[in-house]
Amino acid sequence: MGVGRLKRSVRSLLAVSLLFGGALTAAVIGGALPASAAAVVNTIPVGSSPVGVSSDGTDVWVANYDESGTVSEIDASTGSVIQTIAVGILPDCISSDGTHVWVGNNRSDTVTEIDASTGAVAQTISPVFVPEGISSDGTNVWVADGDENTVTELDASTGAVVQTIAVGNGNEFDDAYDVSSDGTHVWVADGGGDTVTELDASTGAVVQIIAGFNVPEGVSSDGTHVWVANVGDGTDGTVTELDASTGDVVQTIAVGGDPEGISSDGTDVWVTNFDGDAVTELDASTGAVVQTIAVGKHPVGISSDGTDVWVANSHSNTVSEIDIAATPPPSPTITKFSPASGPVGTVVTIKGTNLSGATKVTFDGVKGTITKDTAREIKVKVPSGAKTGKIEVVTPGGKVKTATAFTVT
Repeated sequence: MGVGRLKRSVRSLLAVSLLFGGALTAAVIGGALPASAAAVVNTIPVGSSPVGVSSDGTDVWVANYDESGTVSEIDASTGSVIQTIAVGILPDCISSDGTHVWVGNNRSDTVTEIDASTGAVAQTISPVFVPEGISSDGTNVWVADGDENTVTELDASTGAVVQTIAVGNGNEFDDAYDVSSDGTHVWVADGGGDTVTELDASTGAVVQIIAGFNVPEGVSSDGTHVWVANVGDGTDGTVTELDASTGDVVQTIAVGGDPEGISSDGTDVWVTNFDGDAVTELDASTGAVVQTIAVGKHPVGISSDGTDVWVANSHSNTVSEIDIAATPPPSPTITKFSPASGPVGTVVTIKGTNLSGATKVTFDGVKGTITKDTAREIKVKVPSGAKTGKIEVVTPGGKVKTATAFTVT
């Protein structure tokens, strides 16, 4: 889970129509959802600014990126919060192997080990400089040391430091954002140097440095494929698929704005879109985009255990639970809206189907205030700063835009 650029944003937070009323058609972003597919089934309040999440199938562990430094433990079967555990300052990455939970504390320059069976803190390992990403394969724990552009290898049975390994090309812009071990290979995303480094998991030796990425901030290996989330400039986000046996690039897939976190369960690949408040699902066998699922505000970390996908929504202070086998909510449609123009403060009536539960309505990207929300009708005030443009409605079933623009007078 690469959160380098997001964390800079969170740190700042911590410091502080042509047819008037006529029938209009609109399309759901990404097309219609399949009849049976993944869907959000639960939204769970956790600590402040959750950015890291890891599920071992029994429990879900959430790193809350704030000064108080906590981890939330969630029961994976019920979605209820079991306990909150104090760790270091600004915990931003987390990995559970089912026996131990490993937490990288960015400001403390430490790694906290938690007993997965009790939630008790077993030890604090220091120094591990500016941990940005962490991955345990049960034998070793691999920590991406952001500012140092190194990877620290820990012995998972003792927590002892085994070695520190230089990654990337060694230039001043290198920054190890994320790491993923499949037990055979260890893959390190260097967001500053636009590279991915492959390590031999048995020795820690550098196998190769692969260039040509576009601000890679997240990486996930399922043993067959390696999936790399490229943030780019924030609007042109992609995922690069690598062959895990060779490191060769298989393909690059467009996934929308600001992909921050990524998790592959071998069947599907799940990508958080930070600016889109959504998760993109890819088919792991083909790389094809399956669907886009609306979640909370500014999702970052993501973890799939093969049954559910867990998403850390950094600005909602929640975790979204996505049931991989659930039937999704129906896609929203818009049939008309009125009036077709008006000044800031105008109440616009949007009519259609499956509109209930709307989380956001925007006018050319500027969020309005919803005053009424039913399955067939939404009323929303035109916000200050709105510009002439299409109206977009976001519901649990997807996103939909008007076919024509609302004119701000």
